[in-house]
Amino acid sequence: MNEILDILNKVGAILPKGHFVGTSGLHFDTYVNKDFLYPHTKETSEICKILAEKYKDKNIEVVVGPALGGIILSQYVAGHLSEMYGKEVLGIYTEKSLEGKQIFTRGYEKYVEDNKNILIVEDIVTTGGSVLKVIEAVKNAGGNIIGACALVNKNKDLDIDIFKVPFGALSDLYIPTYSAEDCPLCKAGVPINITVGHGKKYLIEKNLSPTPLLNKERGKGVR
Repeated sequence: MNEILDILNKVGAILPKGHFVGTSGLHFDTYVNKDFLYPHTKETSEICKILAEKYKDKNIEVVVGPALGGIILSQYVAGHLSEMYGKEVLGIYTEKSLEGKQIFTRGYEKYVEDNKNILIVEDIVTTGGSVLKVIEAVKNAGGNIIGACALVNKNKDLDIDIFKVPFGALSDLYIPTYSAEDCPLCKAGVPINITVGHGKKYLIEKNLSPTPLLNKERGKGVR
């Protein structure tokens, strides 16, 4: 297990042996909860410094992440790059539009235009959809994307060519996913966790009654 996963494990952000539903509607048995990382500022800063080190020779001018978690990442990574360069690197973010896209609001597109060198940061990648949307927003604003980087890639079959920009992840934690129809956890009657992920929303949409379930492995991490 590499350094990134060690840190996530330390703060209890890796939840094993459960039944979870992701934003895509897919089911899986291990959840990587970046929300358990962010309250720990020392560990968050440590991970973001590792990410910044990866791009310190790329003359990054602006770091962009998708709201909400990407806000925190963009700020920390930009801060570390600023220290490394001895000059200011900006940290900004995109927000989800009503149409489900990632767009710049608050006038942030002005920090990207004029071919600025942009680094896109993301926490967890499964399908790559959020990264693609941020890439589109940056290109539309006139930025020059140097690269995109995630903390964790969960998908061993992820086709990084879809990004059409250099992409990398600091760590890999491949987790099998299943459709609701083919989910072995559902077939085995394993209760869906409604405290993290989209399990509660899924159950409501299926007209099933959510029963509170605390993951007993929370905070124990992967051994």
